[in-house]
Amino acid sequence: MRNNLHDMNTIMFSVGFTIFCLYIVGLLYMINKSHQEQKQDLLEDPEIPKDFKDSL
Repeated sequence: MRNNLHDMNTIMFSVGFTIFCLYIVGLLYMINKSHQEQKQDLLEDPEIPKDFKDSL
């Protein structure tokens, strides 16, 4: 009984850790993607002065 409970805890930890890692990877991907889109939008905006765009 004790060994079965230990195996279940290990499985639950592995599943939880996998979900957590996938969440963090997805979060970092979305942050990076949004940052790139925002930078591209800023560079294409005609109302922003060229001097400011060059400083990026």
